[in-house]
Amino acid sequence: MLELRHLCKTLPGTPPRVLFDRLSLRVDSGECVAIVGESGVGKSTLLNCIAGLEPIDGGEIQVGPSRVDRLDDDTMARLRRSHFGFVFQAFHILPHLNLLQNVALPLWLLREPEGSAAGRARTMLERVGLGGRAEDPPQQLSGGELQRVAIARALVHRPHLVLADEPTGNLDPERASGVLDLLLGQIRDSRAAGVLVTHSRTAAARADRVLELRADGLHDITRRV
Repeated sequence: MLELRHLCKTLPGTPPRVLFDRLSLRVDSGECVAIVGESGVGKSTLLNCIAGLEPIDGGEIQVGPSRVDRLDDDTMARLRRSHFGFVFQAFHILPHLNLLQNVALPLWLLREPEGSAAGRARTMLERVGLGGRAEDPPQQLSGGELQRVAIARALVHRPHLVLADEPTGNLDPERASGVLDLLLGQIRDSRAAGVLVTHSRTAAARADRVLELRADGLHDITRRV
């Protein structure tokens, strides 16, 4: 579960620019919410604030039982490793590791035994349709396949929250549709809360709710997408 209460964020400048003011949002376990909006409105900044990568100027951020906005940097980093999953437009798959090793990486960072981590990573690769390619290097995969690896890596440690920033931005429409099916299905099956930032109204329409970010907050536009 994710809950934002009266979140405020201002960018420095002359004059300062208010990105959002008293923004509130709740995303339940097993639910995925899409956030759309014009370029520069603050969608990616909002994700960074939720993840504790950028400070907020007011309000509260709660992930499960944890008040993210009250945590020090070290505690926040541990929370990100254990309870957050990230999917990015650029994949961020490590080229010197094979697919199994890439997916197992979050488990290794949590000090899970190597054999157990490899088993869970192999299971996740099977769930995303790449079980037979566990030992392959990333260089042999297409963009759609790499994004499937990224989804497996984001979910292998059973996170409470999945944050996806333009996860289909580099994919053609057919591959984008397949990746979205997989991402949303895995979020729902694992009972994580999901937040998807996208420019694509087609992608956004696949989420449970669609919210448009404006300077005065989030507006539910689900029925208009």
